[in-house]
Amino acid sequence: MPTLLDAGNLFLFISGFLMFYTAYKDRSVLKGYDPIGTSLLIIGLTLILGFYVQKGYWVSFFLTLPNYSYWLVVGYSLLIY
Repeated sequence: MPTLLDAGNLFLFISGFLMFYTAYKDRSVLKGYDPIGTSLLIIGLTLILGFYVQKGYWVSFFLTLPNYSYWLVVGYSLLIY
């Protein structure tokens, strides 16, 4: 049964693809992020995904993956540049 949590994660799902599209069009966008803030976001999203797995919220887990992937790409680009 869908919950309000799933509705919120649907917005994260859509925004993840929009952020990928923006970064694909202009890769210089990835240089403007703060490394500490990005690291904290990645850690927080990792813990949230772990929580979803523990509780069995599989819809929320899969809906959060595009956004999580985007932040991993941002973190990786900050390490390279």
